[in-house]
Amino acid sequence: MSRLLLFIAALLSLIALPAEAQTLTTSRFKIEWQVTNRFRLFQDPAFFRQHENAWRQYLLHVDQQGMASDARDSFVARSSVIGSEHVLNDRFIAFSDILRQNFDWRGWAAKGQDALCYDARKRTHSACGGIDAYVTPSSHAIEMWLSGQNLPATAVCEWRIGGQLVAQTSCADRVSGTGVELPYPGGAEISVNVVGETPIITEARVRDLLIAGLGDSFASGEGNPNRPVAFSETRRFRNFYPLRRQNDAGGGAAWTDELCHRSLYGQQLRAALQIAIENPQASVTFLDYSCSGASIAEGILGPQTYVERVASSERSAQLAAPMLAGGSKDSQLYRLMRELCRDTPEMKHGIPTCPGNNFRRSLDFVFLSVGGNDIGFSSIVAWASLRDTVSTTIASFFGATVSAKEFAARMRDVLPDAYADLASALEMSVPVTSATDGVFDPARVILTAYPDLVTNAAGEICEASPDAGDGEDRYAANQSLDMFSSWLTARPDRLAKVREQFALLYKRMRDLAGDHGWTFAGHVYADKMFEGHGFCAQNIRRIADPAEQLMIPCHGAAERDTQTCQTSFSAKEGTWRPYDPATQNYPYALRQRWVRTFNDAYMVINQKVRDRFGKLDEQASAAVFSETTGALHPSAEGHAAMADSLMLTLRPVLYDMLYSER
Repeated sequence: MSRLLLFIAALLSLIALPAEAQTLTTSRFKIEWQVTNRFRLFQDPAFFRQHENAWRQYLLHVDQQGMASDARDSFVARSSVIGSEHVLNDRFIAFSDILRQNFDWRGWAAKGQDALCYDARKRTHSACGGIDAYVTPSSHAIEMWLSGQNLPATAVCEWRIGGQLVAQTSCADRVSGTGVELPYPGGAEISVNVVGETPIITEARVRDLLIAGLGDSFASGEGNPNRPVAFSETRRFRNFYPLRRQNDAGGGAAWTDELCHRSLYGQQLRAALQIAIENPQASVTFLDYSCSGASIAEGILGPQTYVERVASSERSAQLAAPMLAGGSKDSQLYRLMRELCRDTPEMKHGIPTCPGNNFRRSLDFVFLSVGGNDIGFSSIVAWASLRDTVSTTIASFFGATVSAKEFAARMRDVLPDAYADLASALEMSVPVTSATDGVFDPARVILTAYPDLVTNAAGEICEASPDAGDGEDRYAANQSLDMFSSWLTARPDRLAKVREQFALLYKRMRDLAGDHGWTFAGHVYADKMFEGHGFCAQNIRRIADPAEQLMIPCHGAAERDTQTCQTSFSAKEGTWRPYDPATQNYPYALRQRWVRTFNDAYMVINQKVRDRFGKLDEQASAAVFSETTGALHPSAEGHAAMADSLMLTLRPVLYDMLYSER
């Protein structure tokens, strides 16, 4: 070989040498990262990971079913939240018939009751360093790692964020912990290199979504407390029915917000949580103001009366326990503005506004579930279930009865003006704006539909006795009312008319949402997601499972299994049937019905009236039937299905928001 060729070969080898010596290159390895705690309402990242892991476990289960790709993706899109719920709360090992050894009968939310960025005493989202720190985070903790084949595990990598060294560790390790944070909102450059070598670099920025939840009991999670009530095996109410294990003010169910019966199971919260789960480089800051009993005028725009009661010195049945009422500024909209606005909100035409629009941040979405209470949802339930012979006192407890015809008239005459008032108020006060021009964007207001609550496992209307009499208990719908059968009965003709009203309400809400430019999330009704899961539905294959029982436990015997106990009043002898309330009450175990019955309300919430000294008042509780609070609302599974419905509407919008710029 000539000297010239030898010189060229040597020169080429010198040029190639640095590239071969570079351990990390962008052609072989990639920097990956994700936000550690992507749902910021949870204080503990481990509590968030529990939900993320449940979703991934559900995906693995779906992938084992051998579906075609398109069918698989469609199925997952419709069932991610409820699939995760099944993993978290099934008392069987997920997707099997094997009972768990250490099943927590209280449900997953019990562990999060005291670990939220919500101050239950102040009723503000200020428990994690104050409202400024919660609404406007300065940074997000992240986890970083390298992906690629043949990671150099023996090499030491230096990781930097914004030029600052945050970790030195094996290149095969994931990096997280103190100081491993991305500044918000600007983000920073992440770099990694083997000691002494040139780094590889990526730009990283967290997209933090600010979401507010407004609305009624179908948003708040009514019927599903974070921690349900526990019962005694030996103590009995009226000598027949279960009595609380701790029958005092401290023995009740526990909520995120007690006055509003707001819990972690609410559909809006579960949807916001699912957004965080599915988007690793985003996070969600959720502001929840939903409240059981709220209507538009009395709840969202103005103060409301709450579902919690206090005993009165007046012993007449109607005044024995009036509902607690909020003050002049105790509205959901005012609470939202108080936390979004840096200054004290001002009232203009009765609507809270932010002086000078001095907002901490703009909202990305407003989740909205409202309208049912404006037109008398509970009243049509009373009309469908109250016996004709009951006293006016009971009827007044339900807000008086409203026939299907009157309900339809209210839907026609009341709902349009109520939604118009709400639309005007939101545009006047709430900063929910488009990213491009900062103008109010009504499409970011997401109104959710109500589900059909009255179908059996076959998807048909709940069967019930056409005539009052001794045979009523043979029907599942009547069994779900057995403790309260002296004043409630399932009436098939009226249930059919109520179901007709659900269809009309869906159409009315859809049209009115369109009129105001709101996005309507109607899949829960349009796609019949509750079909087969109404209040009377049972899984016959698991009929022996206490979770599938519609009857409430009673102590004694009866002529047939479906009758409530009819033992002697002394009840010295007898056993619990159909299950032991102390050891077999599973409020959050999977079941066919996704709707809380009147019996369920007793066994899950068992709300009692307290006097002004905080002691239980059994007489007042009995006078207002407080133990039924929460009946005919979605169960935890039902709320999960409603969250899936909301996600079906949100995902296309979220994709554009989160990924169109990348």
